[in-house]
Amino acid sequence: MANIFVGSPRFESTTMGTGKNSVLLELYIDNVLRYSIIKNATQGTVVTFEISELVRDYINIVFTGTYVPQTVFLGGTRFKQYTGQNGTGNASVFTLPSVTALNGYGTFMEGVNPEYNQNVNQWLISKDPIKNGYYIYVPEGQSGVVPASGGYTGNNFAYEAYGSNDTSISPFGTTLNIVRINCSRYTRDFSNSRDPKITFVNKYGFLQDLFFFLKSVKTITSTKETFNSNTINTSSGSATYSVTAPTKTVFNKSANQKIVLNSGYYPEGANDFFEQLLLSKQIWLTQPKPSSLANAEIVPVIISTSSMTYKTSLNEKLIEYTMEFDMAFDYINNVR
Repeated sequence: MANIFVGSPRFESTTMGTGKNSVLLELYIDNVLRYSIIKNATQGTVVTFEISELVRDYINIVFTGTYVPQTVFLGGTRFKQYTGQNGTGNASVFTLPSVTALNGYGTFMEGVNPEYNQNVNQWLISKDPIKNGYYIYVPEGQSGVVPASGGYTGNNFAYEAYGSNDTSISPFGTTLNIVRINCSRYTRDFSNSRDPKITFVNKYGFLQDLFFFLKSVKTITSTKETFNSNTINTSSGSATYSVTAPTKTVFNKSANQKIVLNSGYYPEGANDFFEQLLLSKQIWLTQPKPSSLANAEIVPVIISTSSMTYKTSLNEKLIEYTMEFDMAFDYINNVR
C-alpha cells in the first residue's frame, strides 16, 4: 500500500470512457465518505481532482509531550463515470488503490504526487548524504524518540525510543547513530528539560526533535494604546483635579515573547534538519516553567527567521545556525 504526501498537491485523474459525460469523485477518509465532487466532461478527456487540502483537514498534528503518528487512511475512494451530465444516467465505477496520507511534502525537483515507499523500513528523518547514514545529535544523558517506518510496527508508522546512554539503535536493521554532545561546559541540564528544545513537523509529516546547544536569549515586547481622559471633579462646587490621577489612560495593552536559539556545532550533513525546520508550519518549544525549573512546559512557536544560508565545512569550518522564534500566542491571556 502506497503512502502519499498531502503537504504538496495530490492529483487523482481518470480518463472519460465511451459515452461518458460526467464523473463523480467520492473521497473516503478513514472509511467515511467525506466529499462528493462532480465534473462534467466529454469522452476521452482526462479529468483531474486535487485532493490534498481536503485530506489535510483531517490530519490534526498536536504535540503535548507525547509522540503519536498522525496519518489518515484513504480506502474506498472511487470515480463514477456517468452517461449524462451532472451525475445522471448509467454509471461505471473505478475504485482507487488504498493509500495512507501523511502531512509531508515533496520538493519541486521530486515531481508530481510525491510518495513515501512504506515497504522500506527506515527512519523518517533525513539521511546524512555525506556520511551515508542516519545521525541525530543529542545531549549526554538525554533519552527520546525518533519517527520510523517498519520493524516493530508491522510496516506502519511509530516512534522508536532510544535510551539516555544509547549511541545507536537498530530496531529493524537500519542503524540510527546517536551522537552525544557534552553540554557541561555550558552548564546545561537537558535531563530535566531546563533548556530549550525544538520539536517540529518535518518533511515526512512527523514530529522531530532538534536540540540547540549554545546560547539562548528570550525577549518580551509590549504594545499599547492610550487616550486622554477628563479628570475634572466638580462635586465640591468648584473645578478641581487630582495631580496623581493620570490624564493619559492605557488600554489594549499586549505583549509578545520571542526567543533566539543558537544550534551549536553541527556537521554539514545535518543541514536538512535546519532546512525542514525553516519550512515547517508547526513547531513547539520545550522550555522550563518559570515556577519550577525541574519541570518543562511545551509552548507553540512560529519561526520568524525567514532565510538560511546553507553552510559547508569548506566555507565555514564550524557550522552553527541562529534561529529566532515568536511565541504563537499573546503573553497576556486574551483568549475569549
